[in-house]
Amino acid sequence: MQSENKKIDVRVRRTYRQLIESFLKLLTEKSFDEISISEICEGAEVHRATFYKHFDDKTEFLNFCVKQLLSEVDFSSVLNYPSPENVKESCMSFVKTLFSFIDKNKVLFAAVFSDRHSLSFDTTLINVITDFCAIKLQQVLEGVPDYKSQIFSNFYSGSIVGVVKWYVKNYEVCPLEDIYSFFERRVDEICDAYIKYYLDDMKDKLI
Repeated sequence: MQSENKKIDVRVRRTYRQLIESFLKLLTEKSFDEISISEICEGAEVHRATFYKHFDDKTEFLNFCVKQLLSEVDFSSVLNYPSPENVKESCMSFVKTLFSFIDKNKVLFAAVFSDRHSLSFDTTLINVITDFCAIKLQQVLEGVPDYKSQIFSNFYSGSIVGVVKWYVKNYEVCPLEDIYSFFERRVDEICDAYIKYYLDDMKDKLI
């Protein structure tokens, strides 16, 4: 029974991959709103009934595509820096990995960040970035209250998503190196501000 379920999982994953590849190809040819589910299924050689078995509509499939592709991005090297001394290097590695992924999938993100579809994906990307920021900022000082990491993480993850959305619409005029240079300066400010925030709070408790 277990081997049978495993085979089904493999078939489902293959179906997802075929649908995603068909969808990404179509996005190079036309806008999201012009693409029909029939076209996606035809390119993937998947029956429409199979599509609707897994997705309610095209917008749900769009969000699935992004989550699936984002789950395949290798952040392991970024997350394995062990000490507070490496926080800046780790954060910059994260930014570069993230924007490299965005750059590689520009046609997908152009659809994602259209006025009609951006809200649900904003939440997905913000959650990924917030979780990462919380892990890294927690390393700046031992014993930092978790809620303080969450304050900073949510603030800066929202800012990063804002830059991502802008870059998708302006990538032709903005080299990635300029994005990296901007974030490198911001990471310094984040670490300095975070440490000051924590130390000021501790100082108030000692008075």
